[in-house]
Amino acid sequence: MPDFLEIKCLAETEVKKLLTDIEARVADKINEGLLTEREVREIEEMRLRPLPDIQDVQSVYDSHLFKKRAND
Repeated sequence: MPDFLEIKCLAETEVKKLLTDIEARVADKINEGLLTEREVREIEEMRLRPLPDIQDVQSVYDSHLFKKRAND
C-alpha cells in the first residue's frame, strides 16, 4: 500500500507507525473475512472530498429551535 497519509504536525516516525498500524488492521480484516482484496482496492482508489468549511454551511447552525412563533 503506498503512503496515503500526511500529517504535518507529526514526526515522520509517528506517521510511519500510524501507517504500519493501519496496514496491520486492514490485513487483520482481510484475514477475518471482513474485507476482500477488491474492497481494499476500491477504498484505496476512492477520491476524498474536502470537508465543507463552517462558513459554507452556516445556515445549518442557525437557531431554528428558538425562533419566535407567529402567536408569541
